[in-house]
Amino acid sequence: MAATRTSTRQAAQKAKEAIAAAPDVKSRGPAGAKRKETTDKGPAPKKGKKEDDKVKPEKDQQPATEDEVKTTEERAEEPEKPESKPEEAPEKPAEKEEPQKTDEEPAAAPSEPADKAEDKQKPNEPEEKPEQNVEQKPEEKSEEKRDAEPDTKPEEKSEEKPAPAADGAETGVKTSQEREEKVASNVLEKGIVYFFYRPRVNVTDPQSVSDVARSFLVLRPTPIGATLNQQQGSVEPGAKCRLLMLPKKKFPTSGKERDMGFVEKAGHSMKSLQESFIAGDTYETSTRGERTVPEARPFAEGVYAITSTTRASHLAYILTIPETIGSIQEDFGLHSRGSWVIQSKNPKYPGPSYAQIQKDPEYPESIREKFGDYRWVPLQPEFIDYPNAQFLMIGEATDDLGKAATAEEGGKQANEAQPGEELEKLGQENEERIEALRGDDTIYEDLGLDAKNYPKVPTTWNSE
Repeated sequence: MAATRTSTRQAAQKAKEAIAAAPDVKSRGPAGAKRKETTDKGPAPKKGKKEDDKVKPEKDQQPATEDEVKTTEERAEEPEKPESKPEEAPEKPAEKEEPQKTDEEPAAAPSEPADKAEDKQKPNEPEEKPEQNVEQKPEEKSEEKRDAEPDTKPEEKSEEKPAPAADGAETGVKTSQEREEKVASNVLEKGIVYFFYRPRVNVTDPQSVSDVARSFLVLRPTPIGATLNQQQGSVEPGAKCRLLMLPKKKFPTSGKERDMGFVEKAGHSMKSLQESFIAGDTYETSTRGERTVPEARPFAEGVYAITSTTRASHLAYILTIPETIGSIQEDFGLHSRGSWVIQSKNPKYPGPSYAQIQKDPEYPESIREKFGDYRWVPLQPEFIDYPNAQFLMIGEATDDLGKAATAEEGGKQANEAQPGEELEKLGQENEERIEALRGDDTIYEDLGLDAKNYPKVPTTWNSE
């Protein structure tokens, strides 16, 4: 009986322990599955196998044989491991990726999440962009320069524009701020003018205008504040000039006479004009053999001014070479002084049949807009800064400056001199400069030529 009681008590005790153990397994959920692997309780091992399969990839977790405290510590570590990976990831790639970025940035992308790669690239992007800009700017500038090389006229024009500089030398002549302030506001440009003619082919000794192929003039602008005096010497032959051609050869002398001309060259130095245009040439033909184009010959020099009024522009001149006007100058329509009304043709419209050119001037849009829908507009200096630009000269005054000598009401300030007074003063200064140099031979020095190789400036056809 005692043995029976003892076994009954032991059975009861085991039953109590089993009952006490059952709630602990349920309360611990999945974590208790590891612990069930150490017990021999009925269905528990089946559940444990499924859960073991789920946690097998986590090597740190091993079958627990210890008490519940250790299992709870392991359970606490398990959810931290996936969170710890993104924290450790930026540290490890940070050490490995930085040297890779300097060599190959794309290779770093697979080793870390895309978001992190983008975050790392973003701070580098603003550093790389300025470097790219620095490398591209010279190329862009160089490309812009190449695009601007064919059309150098605006730059040349800017050099020709009078500059309000302080007293000093500029474009080969001296300038004065005081002088500039006294020039009338309607004086658009002033400078030195040279008149040339070229004899016909194979004509070495022209006897009249009929032996002349064509005449032309060269405008050499100076700053508005330019002064010419005895200390000036010859003007700089490297200054920019315009070569204007007159097919009819004779300049108009009255309002009934008019002549169309065009710009042959613009923005060239006198030296360049001498080499490329003024100099003579020879060529061969199959029918007539060798032909000689004579060198263009200067027959007058003076000072000029382009002035403006409400409805017209004027080109006025005063001759300073030759000292005495002769028949040659008169045959070309020149006098000791004179002026023309001068207008510019809108390239939008064709010219007359006798004065058409093959190519229009390459005006920028800013200049084309100034013509509007008018066929003719008062000339402005910038209009003749482009080859093939056409203009019309109408005779206005001879031995006088005409309307070009005075400014209209409101055309000048009280302290400014009349345009005619400024031109007279400039002509007087040029005469003094010429007298201090070589007289009429000064024209050759101004052109960069040796006067010893040329005859004196002719005044009559048989004086050459």
